[in-house]
Amino acid sequence: MKKNLRIVSAAAAALLAVAPVAAGTVSTASAATEGVSTRAFDPSLANVGASINVRNAEGINGGENVSVLRFYSHLDRVNDNVPSVGITDGGSTTVYLAADVTTDSNGEVTVSATAKPVTTLQANTQYVVVKTLVQITGLKAKQKYNLNVNGGTKTIETNANGVSGTFDLAQAFTTSKKAFIGAPYVYLNGTNTRVSSGSVGLVKGFYSVDAVVRSIIAKYGVGVDTAAGVGGSANGTIKGEFSQLTQDVRDGLSKAVTLNSDGTFAKPSSSITFPVTIQAGNNTESFFVTVSPEAIDVDFSFPRIRFAGDAAGVVHAGSGDVVNVNGEGFNYVALNGTVNVPLISNRFSATMSENNSTAIPVKVDASKVNTKVAGVYPVTVSATNAEGKTSSVLFYITVGDAGATYVTVQADIDNVPVYEINGNIVTDTKTTVKNGDKIATYGTVTVNGKSYTRINSADSTKFVETKYVDGSTKPVAATPKTVMHNSYIYDKDHKRVGTNKLAAYSTVNVYGTTTKLADGSLVYKIGDNQYVMADNIDGTARVLSHNAYVYKTSKKRADRRVLKKGSTVVTFGSPYTFKNGKAYYRIGGPAKQYVKVANFK
Repeated sequence: MKKNLRIVSAAAAALLAVAPVAAGTVSTASAATEGVSTRAFDPSLANVGASINVRNAEGINGGENVSVLRFYSHLDRVNDNVPSVGITDGGSTTVYLAADVTTDSNGEVTVSATAKPVTTLQANTQYVVVKTLVQITGLKAKQKYNLNVNGGTKTIETNANGVSGTFDLAQAFTTSKKAFIGAPYVYLNGTNTRVSSGSVGLVKGFYSVDAVVRSIIAKYGVGVDTAAGVGGSANGTIKGEFSQLTQDVRDGLSKAVTLNSDGTFAKPSSSITFPVTIQAGNNTESFFVTVSPEAIDVDFSFPRIRFAGDAAGVVHAGSGDVVNVNGEGFNYVALNGTVNVPLISNRFSATMSENNSTAIPVKVDASKVNTKVAGVYPVTVSATNAEGKTSSVLFYITVGDAGATYVTVQADIDNVPVYEINGNIVTDTKTTVKNGDKIATYGTVTVNGKSYTRINSADSTKFVETKYVDGSTKPVAATPKTVMHNSYIYDKDHKRVGTNKLAAYSTVNVYGTTTKLADGSLVYKIGDNQYVMADNIDGTARVLSHNAYVYKTSKKRADRRVLKKGSTVVTFGSPYTFKNGKAYYRIGGPAKQYVKVANFK
């Protein structure tokens, strides 16, 4: 390959100016080298062609190392009777700025003497990849061919083994324009109006991370810019989303207010502004949200809810109001008793909207009340009008001893087991309390070196582990993940927990990052002393030692793909043995996709 300054033809310059993106046919390559002449097209000779493609230029956003690019050299056409023709990988593969590479009518490549190989890619930039010392094999021995490469034609002659002399290939490509293609943006739900920043208000009694997250999701959505305009996805696959909204809200609020373990906080004295991350594929942006200490989105079309225990004239609209039910006949429930839903319904009423006094029914949701465990629990009363708009209010009722000391459950899991303890025998009751519940406690006991805290009453035999009520365990957000392989549940000693298993393609909440069991197995925590193998969720990257088909059964292929030798494939879980006796790894789903174990290193 020539690497010097030279003047190229106007045709070659024009060719570079319109070089196609990514996988288009290139117009930039190949110098006269061993066994290759520079004679033009000869109609008496058979034709062979070759090119190199860049497969993932559209996924480059800027800042990536050039090694992330994927290249594919291939034959374009051979009009001679040579069934075993092929192409060699050649020598080096180098990326240059497009301005540093030119070609001529013979398909020869010239790289400027001052050109430097690209190491870091930029967005919306034209490049050329140059592959040197390529050869075509399997041709007829001692025969001349027209070689069509890089938009030009030259004559080549094979040796006694039917192998051509060496030549170079080149391909022009352009990286994606991050600000236009595939970039995330935020819009108002309902109107799809694009916004550059957001604002939500706090409503009375709902001062919590979860309440702010819900308000943001209710008001805003994330879309993706596409080449055709804007839409919910790019190329039908890349979706816009708030990638870590709960964590961003928690981080933003914590810089201005003190957060309790359950994410609640005191009403702030002024507005709080912080960034949240929006994402579309590999593209991420920051979207700034301002949280006002007062409600800012008032809608008079929502139902109006009234509580008989309120002062005259008090009405509730929208969501977030908390009412005081002290002294009401339903605010206390005996242990193992029943919530008096009919009485609650009688004390609340609702009308269609601010300007429509037509009565509508209220709905009482007491599903979060655990009458088996003494504590303080939320109840929601809501009403939905003919427009489908819902208003709601919240109040708390007490289960068990109203005069007890209540503590907040702080756990790194959603559901904390309740145990029965008789003597030194500890039995799981299959009852749980939820992270964030406020429960009554009555001292501790130690059994087999583990501390338990008594709940419900002073003479109760029900306990929870002390670590969940003494503040020593810090809450961890649950992250939903897809299980890609049928999975058993294990304890910390890698012993199975029960007989149940998680089905492939089901969703499970995991807590924190991966951890290791006593034997070193990498796992995710999914519950109290309950773990699932991380390989069944995240998979394991493996390198193919052979080209491989993707199967759905032992006899039928899943699709027409051929996974290339040397490529990396993520497999999930241990292998399956098919009816033909061969072992296969699962590589995707829910459609069946398997690759033979024998094809991996």
